[in-house]
Amino acid sequence: MVTEFGKELRKIRIDRDERLMDMADKIGKSSAFISAVEVGKKSPPHGFEDIIAQAYGLAADVGEKLKQVADRARKSFTIEPCSILGRDTAGLMARRMNELSEEQLSEILAILSKDKGE
Repeated sequence: MVTEFGKELRKIRIDRDERLMDMADKIGKSSAFISAVEVGKKSPPHGFEDIIAQAYGLAADVGEKLKQVADRARKSFTIEPCSILGRDTAGLMARRMNELSEEQLSEILAILSKDKGE
């Protein structure tokens, strides 16, 4: 099943008149891997969207959109908290994620989306 990320990845490639092999050479991945990500057979690995944004010189807002759709395409996430409190928080959130209401999830998203300087 093609994901939003796969569509965006393909759009970047096609807009630049590139073949899979061209993108593969540019970012140091195999064309088979890129194809699998484009069609949704593989999840984009952590940081893959950053490699694409840097290789193609994407504007900041386009890079942010790419990060968002990459997260939506991922089946799982790895969290490596630096503290016991971070581990407890991440564990509890993982266990309760599917029990939270849309409103609660929106509140958490708003907290996490705030600038680091605030």
